[in-house]
Amino acid sequence: MTTTPALAAYERLAPVYDDFTAGYDHDAWVDALARIARSHGANGPRALDVACGTGKSFAPLIERGWDVWACDLSPAMVERARSCGGVAPDRVLVADMRRLPKLGAFALVTCLDDAVNYLLTLDDLIAAFASVARLLAPDGVYVFDTNTLATYRAGFAAGTTFERPLAGAVWHGETREPIAPGALCAAAIELGGADGTVSRHVQRHHAEPTIRRALTSAGLTCRAVLGQSTGGVLHEDPDEDLHTKLVYVAARAD
Repeated sequence: MTTTPALAAYERLAPVYDDFTAGYDHDAWVDALARIARSHGANGPRALDVACGTGKSFAPLIERGWDVWACDLSPAMVERARSCGGVAPDRVLVADMRRLPKLGAFALVTCLDDAVNYLLTLDDLIAAFASVARLLAPDGVYVFDTNTLATYRAGFAAGTTFERPLAGAVWHGETREPIAPGALCAAAIELGGADGTVSRHVQRHHAEPTIRRALTSAGLTCRAVLGQSTGGVLHEDPDEDLHTKLVYVAARAD
């Protein structure tokens, strides 16, 4: 597999990822997203979690009776996700979200924790969305999130630093240019240790019109856009300058 910036970043971050994200309430958040998907017509038990990381984003689905498959670009993350209870290890795959394998049809596809922002071009966005479209059941629902301008300005700007003591990691923003819509942003996570390992994260802000255009090009339609604030609280009036994420709900255009 060709090494990409995202792959390199998560191969290095995998050993401490669960500690780094220990404060995230995935259970309540994913539960809310799954209920929203049901309200938009997701009908059936099968769910696919794309960019699943160590399994935190699909564990709540398993607990609620979903028949889960999952994938991630990083073999190191997949190795940890395969140890999650309630999922067969052979259902957690190494896969690029732009080229998902044929796994049948799913009532729900999720792609959470700003994974979409690691797609740096419009072509990459369209390829990833088209890959999901091929796996959605006729009444299936696709739920994903993106980081907002507020998040990039607060966390990726040069000079921004914060620590994750549990993981022994320090986050450093690196983006020196003004962060405008569509900006390319970067941050480095110093993981410590004798070898001074650094996990470097390069993302692009995707404005809502860009996401909608990519969805349409991939044969999907946007059903809803929600704002999300700290703690996974969802809002019906999304605001790039106020909320930390936008959450998109999409379905097949036909």
